[in-house]
Amino acid sequence: MPLEHLPGLVALVALPIVVWIAICVVGALGRRGVAWAEDVERRFERVSFSARVALFGSLAGAVVHAALVPTHWTPAHVAALLFIADSVGFAIAFAWIFTARRYWHSVALAMLGGTTAGYAWYLLTGRETLDLVGLLTTTVELAAALVVVSSAFSAVGSRRSGERWIAAAVSVALFSLLGTSAIASASPASSTATSTASSQPNQAPNPGTGTSSPGMAGMPGPSASSRPISRPTTSPAGSVTWPVDMTTMAAGMEMATVNCTAEPTVAQQKAAVNLVDQTVATAAPYKSLAAAKAAGYVPVTRPGQKIVHYINPSIYRQGSVLDPNNIPVLVYVNTSHGAVLSAAMYLTPQSSAAARPPQPGGCLTQWHIHTDLCFSTGRVVGNNTAGACSAGSFNQTTQPMMHVWLTSVAGGPLAPDPPAVDQVVGANQLSALNPPNGTA
Repeated sequence: MPLEHLPGLVALVALPIVVWIAICVVGALGRRGVAWAEDVERRFERVSFSARVALFGSLAGAVVHAALVPTHWTPAHVAALLFIADSVGFAIAFAWIFTARRYWHSVALAMLGGTTAGYAWYLLTGRETLDLVGLLTTTVELAAALVVVSSAFSAVGSRRSGERWIAAAVSVALFSLLGTSAIASASPASSTATSTASSQPNQAPNPGTGTSSPGMAGMPGPSASSRPISRPTTSPAGSVTWPVDMTTMAAGMEMATVNCTAEPTVAQQKAAVNLVDQTVATAAPYKSLAAAKAAGYVPVTRPGQKIVHYINPSIYRQGSVLDPNNIPVLVYVNTSHGAVLSAAMYLTPQSSAAARPPQPGGCLTQWHIHTDLCFSTGRVVGNNTAGACSAGSFNQTTQPMMHVWLTSVAGGPLAPDPPAVDQVVGANQLSALNPPNGTA
């Protein structure tokens, strides 16, 4: 769970306790003859079972979204504004339901169901991944919406029957969200986004690669050294860090240097920082997609996808292996405000040097290859995770490559394989250019 979501989890966990205390306080004040407390009790007693469930769902939505605003205000201003709008909408729905106004069913479903549908859309389009806060909050909201819908067809009698309705609604909601997340993870767009690599036709497998334990080729998991290192850089991705956690590497990827676990020396740490800072400076003009195209960069993965790679054939053919002044590949993420430069990528040429690419930063500067990509006319068009490449394309192992990330991603600027959703979220956090880029 991202750290910025922690306030939402705390709010959700604390909510039932706060509600219970509030009910007890209102009840005590009502018994003492306090007028407003008596009025609240009378109103609550007139509220139906399904309306009470909708009240709790609306309250949960309002509180959790409000709790997320402070931690998103600076890094993700647009998201924070959406959270504020959600909180206000849920607060209005709560008041509407509690006062038993006309069409309260429609108001409740509009907020509970609308927010759930919006979250599902974010999952399916890769803008969000399912985490604990999203799972729990949306389960509450969707379950409440299901109870409201069900009440229109079947009256709830005893308390026990009401509890059965809630249990059934929660089960259906939880299964639906987990299923949506699974579909999003297995979708072709997600697979293509995760396999973010570029190459040229007629490439041969790299002889220097190998395999290791399941889930991570060439690495056993987190680095063997446990002494933490953090060196600041000029990249929005933050500091170069050590140890490097390799446990999340996607299938079809291998490290060019097998089991690179040696703790980087001070000189290697400085070299890694210099590589990042020089790359940031060189790549800066190419924040403009038009400038990149004018410089000779052309798409090598399908244009219009969420993540698109642009290669400069002239630079690539020069044969430079790791030259910050000559970046062969640029990675763009298509966002609602245009294409955003997400990373610069170094790609070793088809020569003897490709067998052992340089690592000036030691194990901080690691190269990886892709073994599952499908190519057609020099472009990456998919992968063979389903068993074989599609008609007209063929599987080819790529040359070793290294990314320098220019947006906020998990693992920092030299992360070998941050999740595709991290790349998308990091790109969306950056402000739009003026004039904005078109679609990459």
